[in-house]
Amino acid sequence: MRLHELTLPNNEPFDMKGITNDLEGTQTHKKIISIVKKYFPVAEVTVIRTPELGEGELSIAAHYDPESDEAGDTAVFIKLLFSKEGPTSYTWSDNNKKYFVNKLKDALKHEVLHMTQFRNRGFHPGSDGYVGADADNNEDNAQEKEYMSRPDEIEAYAMNIGDEFMRKVGKDGAVDLLRMAKKTAQFKNKVGQFLSPDMSAYFALFGWDTNHPVIKRLIKKIYQYIQEQ
Repeated sequence: MRLHELTLPNNEPFDMKGITNDLEGTQTHKKIISIVKKYFPVAEVTVIRTPELGEGELSIAAHYDPESDEAGDTAVFIKLLFSKEGPTSYTWSDNNKKYFVNKLKDALKHEVLHMTQFRNRGFHPGSDGYVGADADNNEDNAQEKEYMSRPDEIEAYAMNIGDEFMRKVGKDGAVDLLRMAKKTAQFKNKVGQFLSPDMSAYFALFGWDTNHPVIKRLIKKIYQYIQEQ
């Protein structure tokens, strides 16, 4: 699913092309919330200040609630995560702005795809994971494996991973990275960040086993998504 093909609940397309220009200088958290809502007005946007991030760091979390969507209420929730340290404002640089915009686009595409999945099947919860919740002695790990092996999640994360690849190396390069998926999942940049955090997380969860059925389905979905772009 391409960004320009995503639609709001009222079936109107949304366009985030101008958001980079709106993020500039030092802005309050409240101002940043208003900018995000300008480009995705149907979401509830909040700021969370967490000690898990150092001053100057940021991240994004998002969630789609199908029950709220079926009831006609706000169904997409975006959390902008900033450090608990420092002021209630953020100073933009070219690098952190690019990171923020890409992460925001990925999060929105992920949740809007879930919205589309649920709406297309009349809000039925969908299939369980390919891996049962009792497949691991560690209960938390087993539940995570079941969740991440659900067809909905594999499709959504395959889209995110495909986008990560194509942003960095283009469509042809993305296919090349996929051909050596296990190595790609371990690639890090100069500052120690994974080339594709989502792919690395999947491989780590399923034991770095390229023959695992979930990993094989993930790689197939990534390839299909890249080819469709």
